[in-house]
Amino acid sequence: MSSRTPMGVQPRQPQRGLGSTLQVQRPSNHHQRSISSSQQQYLPTSPVRRDANNGLDANAEPAEALSGRHVSTPRRQGSRLRLELSNELIAAGPPSATESPQTLTPSRMMPLPDPMETDGMSPALSRASQQDSDNPPMPMPKRRLPQASQTVPSTRPAPPPPTPVKKDVRPKPYTVEVPAASPRYANTHRNETTSRDPFSKSLFSGHADFFPWSGNHHEDEWSTEAIQKGTWDRGSQNEASSARIAIFPALKQKTGLNALSTIFMGVLNQRRIRGQITAPSTFKPPPRVTLTDTKREIWLKDLANPAISLRRLSRTIPHGIRGRTLLDQCLNKDVPTERAVWLAKCVGANEIRAFKRKGASGAFVLGGELKWIRDWTVFVEQFVESIVSGFGEPDWKSKVTYAIRLATCLYSEQLLDRDHYLEWIISGLENSPQSRIPMWILIGQIYWADILQSRKCGRRLVFALLNHLNTIENDPDRDILLQLSSQLSTLLVSLLKTNPESFICPPAWQRFGETLRLALPTDDSFAQAAYNVVKQRNTRLLVANTTSPPSGRQYLVQLLDSTLQGQCVSGLSTRCWASADDKPSILKTVVEWATSLHRPGLAKVYVAARLIKSWSIFRVSATSTILDVLGDIPSNDKIRKRLIIRLVGELVRCGHFSVAQYMQWLIGRGGLHDADEIDPVDGPCASRLLVELPVDCLHEEQNSQRGSLLRRAGHYSVGDEANDITSALQYVDGALGLSTYLNDSESPRKALPLKKLLRRIISSSRAVQSAIGSHLYEVVTTQLPHKPDFVMTLAVFSSIRTMMETIEDFSMLSGILKTCSTGPDVDILAACVDTVNAHLDIFVAMDSAETLFDMYIERLKAMSRDQGIIVRSLLASLSSLAARLPQREDLAKQLAQELAQNDRSNAIDACSPVSDSMAAQAQTAEGEVSEQIDKLLASGNVIDHPTMNRLFRYVILRLESGWGKLDDSRRVFSSILSRLRMLDAPHFDKLMADWVSHIRTLKERPSLPELFPLLVSFGCLSMATILHTANASPTNSDSAPDAATSKAATYLQELLQLIIVKLPATASLDSEESYRFQIHQQSAKFEHGKGLLALIRNSLVEYSALQSSARVGTLPLDDVDCQDRLLETMRLLVVADSANVADVLSMNTLPPGATSLAHKIVTRLLLPEADADQNPSFNQILSLANELTIPFCQLKLNLDLSMSLPSASASAGEEGEPSRFEAFAKAMDNAIESQNIMWTSMLPCLSDDITQSLNTEAHTRFLDLMPSSKSESVSTDTTDENRIHLAENLLGVIEAIISGQPPSKSASLTSNLVDKLSELWEIIAVQDEDRAMAKKEVLEHWLPTLLRFITLHSISAEPASIATPGPASSVKPTTTANHEARARIILVLCGLMLEMETLPQELTGSLVQQIFDIAILLVDALPDDLRTQCAKSVLFLSGTTANASTTSDPRMYYLFSTPHPTAAENLKLAHRDKAAMPLTAAVRGMGAMYGIGPMSNERLSPFVLRRWEILSEPTPNVGENDTSLSLGLFEAIKIQ
Repeated sequence: MSSRTPMGVQPRQPQRGLGSTLQVQRPSNHHQRSISSSQQQYLPTSPVRRDANNGLDANAEPAEALSGRHVSTPRRQGSRLRLELSNELIAAGPPSATESPQTLTPSRMMPLPDPMETDGMSPALSRASQQDSDNPPMPMPKRRLPQASQTVPSTRPAPPPPTPVKKDVRPKPYTVEVPAASPRYANTHRNETTSRDPFSKSLFSGHADFFPWSGNHHEDEWSTEAIQKGTWDRGSQNEASSARIAIFPALKQKTGLNALSTIFMGVLNQRRIRGQITAPSTFKPPPRVTLTDTKREIWLKDLANPAISLRRLSRTIPHGIRGRTLLDQCLNKDVPTERAVWLAKCVGANEIRAFKRKGASGAFVLGGELKWIRDWTVFVEQFVESIVSGFGEPDWKSKVTYAIRLATCLYSEQLLDRDHYLEWIISGLENSPQSRIPMWILIGQIYWADILQSRKCGRRLVFALLNHLNTIENDPDRDILLQLSSQLSTLLVSLLKTNPESFICPPAWQRFGETLRLALPTDDSFAQAAYNVVKQRNTRLLVANTTSPPSGRQYLVQLLDSTLQGQCVSGLSTRCWASADDKPSILKTVVEWATSLHRPGLAKVYVAARLIKSWSIFRVSATSTILDVLGDIPSNDKIRKRLIIRLVGELVRCGHFSVAQYMQWLIGRGGLHDADEIDPVDGPCASRLLVELPVDCLHEEQNSQRGSLLRRAGHYSVGDEANDITSALQYVDGALGLSTYLNDSESPRKALPLKKLLRRIISSSRAVQSAIGSHLYEVVTTQLPHKPDFVMTLAVFSSIRTMMETIEDFSMLSGILKTCSTGPDVDILAACVDTVNAHLDIFVAMDSAETLFDMYIERLKAMSRDQGIIVRSLLASLSSLAARLPQREDLAKQLAQELAQNDRSNAIDACSPVSDSMAAQAQTAEGEVSEQIDKLLASGNVIDHPTMNRLFRYVILRLESGWGKLDDSRRVFSSILSRLRMLDAPHFDKLMADWVSHIRTLKERPSLPELFPLLVSFGCLSMATILHTANASPTNSDSAPDAATSKAATYLQELLQLIIVKLPATASLDSEESYRFQIHQQSAKFEHGKGLLALIRNSLVEYSALQSSARVGTLPLDDVDCQDRLLETMRLLVVADSANVADVLSMNTLPPGATSLAHKIVTRLLLPEADADQNPSFNQILSLANELTIPFCQLKLNLDLSMSLPSASASAGEEGEPSRFEAFAKAMDNAIESQNIMWTSMLPCLSDDITQSLNTEAHTRFLDLMPSSKSESVSTDTTDENRIHLAENLLGVIEAIISGQPPSKSASLTSNLVDKLSELWEIIAVQDEDRAMAKKEVLEHWLPTLLRFITLHSISAEPASIATPGPASSVKPTTTANHEARARIILVLCGLMLEMETLPQELTGSLVQQIFDIAILLVDALPDDLRTQCAKSVLFLSGTTANASTTSDPRMYYLFSTPHPTAAENLKLAHRDKAAMPLTAAVRGMGAMYGIGPMSNERLSPFVLRRWEILSEPTPNVGENDTSLSLGLFEAIKIQ
């Protein structure tokens, strides 16, 4: 029975078994034709074939192949798997009894061939596989059954045999048989085989020229013509006739192949033209609709399901999902990243298009779009940051991964504000705590390439990492952070190798350069070399200023000067040793500083000795350095000779000066031959030192050699010297009362008085003084403690202290104070503390002040613990010392509180025994006042101001009366005042200040030393109050005849003398009180320098006013001792703060008489040995300038430049100002010509007006020297050596002025500077051979000099982003002009850099890199708007056309922080214009025949790609031109 349906009868629908997806067909006859297309449409297909995205059965084959495969299989019902199993069973026969049941599982079955593999089968194989039983295939060997040994026995019971399937007896549809000769049509889109018809025959069979019978095909129509001539494709109704008659003869010719090719090309062209898509674009973003919450949730869940297509979801995008909500929903629903980006694009495109629908102008639309993108970027940033920071939440890792991946996809799709997003990453890394640094590094590494391509972001990234690394290295817990530190170091090393330009930032490099060096691997030579290059580049751009860390010799002198203020400098030895690489130079500087005339006091000697001792561990010897300095000291320089002898004596004691080497050096110089060579006054220092050496510290051989050398110098007897030393020691023991306890049998008959002995010791040699100091140290520390009958009294200690202070042997005195700290006498302990306080600067210099203070603090605690009471005298001394010690402020406050509590709880006694009259006075009214004060103190009540005023007036009147009588009542009332101050110290100090001001106005009064020291000693009056009242009121300039003779006229001079001169012996103070007053005098110099300086100025004004009066006698400042002390004090104040001294002594505020006096004092400070009337010239001042004299030269220049010169004022009259600066300018020129530029370091310290005038003049002269390309003498100007040297020296002057000032608020870049740089560019760019030498000189000298000049003026403290002034501003700000000049300079530097790259490398050297570094330095302070303008003018950007003025140099893109234009950003739209010339008939004919025409003219315009509208499936309905990019832009054609 045949299943073929009759012709013209509709076939019935095929039947399917339950759950079957494939049809099992009946066998057919061998010569039957294929079924028609109408029958084929009923063949069932798998759901997989209906949806290409749903790959449920990837190995499914087309229906035709499947029908051929199962052609002989009987029909059965059941599932597809069951049918396949049954087919296998039928083919293989019954299974063996020993075969495993697993052989019937799907994994054991033969897999179905892939459709692509089926397509590739050979036709023979396909034909053989479709033969029926009438034509059986070639016999093939049977498959061998598996052996029992190869099977794994199973312990499970065998499953029951399957139920036999019923035989399907239903009729099967007809199956088409494909002829063997029919070629297979290769189809790449096998999922669309049912809908495609590549042959346009309304039927697709998969084989070329094979159409199964359907009854509708023209081959199925039988006619006479078809029977006689066959069938062929007939033409369409549009064709007039067949082209066969016209074409076929041409094909028979030799050119037939060419003609055929031409015809085919024309056919394809016509097909392209007719099939081209010309419809306008119908693209619209998917619309949004309003949905309920439930439907919105369902939609979001569908979005998260990849099985649901986006085209279906695009119909109903819900409203309300935008911004942060969109990101959170995607995270919570776990939406795939690409689908989340699709949703963001849909929402963003609608939001952006909403601005256009509002009918606003283009600027408003663009601004709204940029604002929306900025807000969207902020939402993404907040989203990522919130997820990253919530690491305590569950599934944190997966959430962070999703958030970072989503943000990265948005960034890569360019859906974020790139600059804002990268700025957020850099800011997060900069401000991140240590716990989140790894996460920020992870985020940053995703965008590593983009960050490092921008100067603005790359620099911040590098130094953010360096800042974190530096913080970790300085962290006490850095061992815990070792892993993080290692990660940062690895990143920085890699960045240093690949992006060294990001490390170019001189201010930041100064902070973190050393940190980076320590992080480099020692075995990585490439990293070390890269570090050295970056360091060199930063050093080249460095401009020193007041905020920059100093270095070199000047920095060393600053460190040493800081020790003269009595302050302990932490790490002084290490910092001084690291100040320079030239270690011998450091030693020489220290020795010269210690022996300088311009540094006051003896503390400098002990500082130098301590430093040299500490540096001995580096195996450096100071002997050679000291010997070099010895030879440079003149014979008449008594002060320096004394200082270096003391320094050598200290070093000989500790064994750090080689006496043997000194004597060899002395012998090498010729030895000693005359007594004048060892003369104590005029002898050379090099030979006199041999006499002054401490003999007690020398070895026997050294003493013998020393004696033999001295005998040649005037028969100097070493034996007599030893006798003198022995006699001096005996006199000292006798004067101090120590002979009795030392069993000295050879003591002199009569002991000399101590004062007379001291005068003799002062005039003795340093050898004798050193022997006395060593002897007293040994006696007090070693011999006397073992004498049971010896008791150290205050008188003996005071005598020993006076002796040690006279010989100025403080190193031995320090040992004596340590020994006395264990004594029981409280007064001696207090005197020891006062000794440290009186010479605090020296003990700090020896590094023993802290040690002694701690020892006496412990002694105070022990005595208070043993005695049960606080020892007031020791407590008062320690409280005074603690207030002056550095870093002891808290302890000083504690001691002061304990002292105040002790004074309030106990009645205060006088500091020394009071006369008997005090007992009688206690019974009078004064006693009643004292009792009233004691009651108030005991009760703890606070006294009111009226009562305080009444008591103060009562007591102060009695005090003034006692002061006038000079009796002992002054002590009584001073004691009462001290107790009165305890009740209300602030108000009491105000009353005391008013009273001191009143004392100043008294015309008749006793001398100030008779009262003020007593009040200061009792604590009633402070030095701060004295100085404040002296400087509060103006100086009295009364010119009355009796005014000059009154005490009020000399009050300031007396007060100055009281503070700076040693107090004379008076009856009002005992020796200990006088000694304590010296402490207050020292504190006035160190702690109240500004007040003391103002007092000196006012005293000079007062003194100069009194000198003009004929009736004035001897004034306090006429005293020679007072003048010497004044110079010593001024020297200390100048070293401490020379600028403050210059301001106070400004010539603009001093009267004429005081001006000349100030000039004399300043001249004496600069030239200590000069005459009083000598006035050094500017040339001499500049020649004297060095690191030690710079403060004094600066002070002298300030005074001389702020007033007319004496020679110029008489001759020039009113023209003194120009002549003054002309003289100084000439002196500068002379100094520059003599290669002396040391004086330039003091220029910034001059007054502001002087510095500005000098800077302006040097600036103008420097720019005038620059060669001009427009000048006819350009070749001569560029090669003139004098002009080159003068320009370089002027540059040194300008750099010195700028380096000593704080960074300016705005850079000093002018348009004139831009013009000079442009002219140098023109000289370099010229190709004239006549100017080859000029070009060479410009590259070697002029250009580097001008580049350094630009670097000096480019540093500013202003922020980079400054708002541009609005249109209402009529005055152009200076900062805007500076920024414009800066931008112009950057553009010139870019052009200059590109120009120089065309020159040979040996001619340019490192100038190209230097120019690029300066451009980097300048662009860092450029606002963003100007940076963008510069980028547009010099870079090839997206949307622009390349020309000769633009460049694509990667360095330029980095410089202006502009991203490189990508291919997508540089798209062009081609507009084809019609040909202007008419076409000829031949051309038109060829175009009509073959579709070939002439080339049309194309015009290109920028095409902006809308990133937000690049959607893959925008709408649910497919249109002809509905893609986001219009298909007409690509001339797309429809597939027929």
